[in-house]
Amino acid sequence: MSPVFKSRDKAQIDEQQRRYYWSLTPHERLALAVRLNQQARLIYTANPANPPLTTDGGRVLKSAAPIPRRGR
Repeated sequence: MSPVFKSRDKAQIDEQQRRYYWSLTPHERLALAVRLNQQARLIYTANPANPPLTTDGGRVLKSAAPIPRRGR
C-alpha cells in the first residue's frame, strides 16, 4: 500500500511522491508500473464505446469515445 501524503502545498506533495518513488527498488518500481497499466486497462475497458484492446501491446490506452463528465 502506498503512503498518503498530506499538505496544502502541491509542490511539496509532488516532491514527497518523487522521493518515495525513487526510494523504491527497480523491481518495486516495475511492479508499480504494471499495476498502473492494469488499472488503466480496467478503466479503458469499462467504457463500452471503446474498441477491444489488442494483446500485442502496440495500442495506446486512449479512449475512442470519452465518457462525458457530469455537470456540477
